[in-house]
Amino acid sequence: MTNTWPDNTVENYFQYKPSLALSLVALVLFFTVATVIAIQTYKYRPRCRFMWIVVFTGGLEVAGYISHIIAAETVNNSAYVSYLVFTILAPNFLALANYIAVGRVAEQLQLSGRFLNAKSIAAAFFIIDLICIGIQGAGSAILSSSLNNNGAASTSGETVVLIGLAIQLFFFSSFTLVAGYVYRLQQTQASNKVPGQVYVCLFVTIALITMRNVYRVIELAAGWSGKYNTNEKYFYCLDALPIFSAFCVYSLLHFGQYLQHTNGTPSGDASTSAVIVVTDSSSSMSRPREKSSSKLDQVKSALTFGPARKTNTNTAYPRFSDLV
Repeated sequence: MTNTWPDNTVENYFQYKPSLALSLVALVLFFTVATVIAIQTYKYRPRCRFMWIVVFTGGLEVAGYISHIIAAETVNNSAYVSYLVFTILAPNFLALANYIAVGRVAEQLQLSGRFLNAKSIAAAFFIIDLICIGIQGAGSAILSSSLNNNGAASTSGETVVLIGLAIQLFFFSSFTLVAGYVYRLQQTQASNKVPGQVYVCLFVTIALITMRNVYRVIELAAGWSGKYNTNEKYFYCLDALPIFSAFCVYSLLHFGQYLQHTNGTPSGDASTSAVIVVTDSSSSMSRPREKSSSKLDQVKSALTFGPARKTNTNTAYPRFSDLV
């Protein structure tokens, strides 16, 4: 599509006339849902610290739409660049939360699949996603630095961002198979079950994030002046709406409501209690020791019969989620 907007204008940067009303609505919606998720994550914080990644992503989305509003009202290269960087990079962080969630689910179920190591899988996808985000960040920097008053951008920047998105899309699709594998193992091997809401949240958000990533790949493949980049409706329908819907799912089916605490028990459950067992000299049977009438008797009992028997047999395993 040929750019027909006058040089050094808002329309020439966006390559369309941006809607201030839509930007304001998106800003309010993302701010609201991010705030709700932040409150929920604080409430369930022992179980789902990794959900702060989703809150962080919401903050980036809010910053992106603030930049969009500024860039839509005045010719401001910095604001437009910020809008580009935030809206391209922000949704990619949501995948990190899903990677950790699947690792936590597999760990909670104590699954024993031959090809499944919860910690390794979560760590591998986590690192790959960070690399893809770095590639897209570098491409966004090239893209934004090449912008001029005519709204033209370097094709090399587009190519770098496209490569980062394509790699991420491939691995995110592979991760869908891993999530499905975990669900299948739960049905056949796990002695306990994770509530179905966890899987609904996982698979719905995976679908929404994938939809957005496919759109971004097609948009960049079509070129800076292609129809997808020069029409605002595609951005709101295929980027903003799917990501906002994902945030709503994260809020309605917050992982903190269903995942166990990292010590293997739901947060807030009753704590363990110890019972001191002693042996009477006149009997071979054990009985609970009665409350001593004096401090001296308690000391003598401890010296005579040794330390109390441990009743807590829970085994602590290293968790990748502890890093978040």
